[in-house]
Amino acid sequence: MGHRFALVTFLTTLAAASPATALDRLIDTGNDHWVEVTGEGSVNAAPDFARVTLGVTNTGKTAGEAMAANAKAANALVSLIKSEGVAPADIQTSEVSISPMFSQPAPGQQTAPTITGYNVSNNLTVMVRDIPHLGGVLDKAVAAGANSIYGVGFGHNDPSALLDKARPLAVADARRKADIYATAAGARIGRLMVLTEEPGRPPIVSFPRAYAAPAAFAPTPIEAGEDKLTVIVTTRFELTQ
Repeated sequence: MGHRFALVTFLTTLAAASPATALDRLIDTGNDHWVEVTGEGSVNAAPDFARVTLGVTNTGKTAGEAMAANAKAANALVSLIKSEGVAPADIQTSEVSISPMFSQPAPGQQTAPTITGYNVSNNLTVMVRDIPHLGGVLDKAVAAGANSIYGVGFGHNDPSALLDKARPLAVADARRKADIYATAAGARIGRLMVLTEEPGRPPIVSFPRAYAAPAAFAPTPIEAGEDKLTVIVTTRFELTQ
């Protein structure tokens, strides 16, 4: 009677689970002889776009003076980026900041620091879909007033489609490993009892922050290379004689 109750409870729980949950983890605990292994599948693909943050920083004696100068520089930068074929939807303000600058007392003096001016920064995150054109965009952005460049990264328009190609490879790799272990133990693999995909993150290629030099040499080299998208699965196979 206890086994029947457990079976009913299992079926009730399974019915309540969402389809996605059921597909992510298929479990059959009716066999005590099994082998559990992980499998890995990867695909390489060139990125579809580059993302970079460009910044303009200005100083002034007053907050208003610094803000006005920064607004002029930021508007010029946005106009330049748009003129290079970047869509408005691919330009996003990521940070606007204003902070006071303080005087530094001379050594040995107890004078309290005073505000000597203000520093204003405006950062834009820009997505460039024509990656070979990115170097030229950066050079022109510097000429238009950008004085900081950082956070260069690459991405894919449809990473899910790429991962779908890696998923069968991951399962095949797991089956290969399970077969090796089963053969070494004098057994054979049977049914697939458990299949779980490990959570993963899309690849991110990034570089540290770099401040633009006063004079730029065109074009700045940008190498996108290829990203490796990987899927890892945990599997449990039934062992038979």
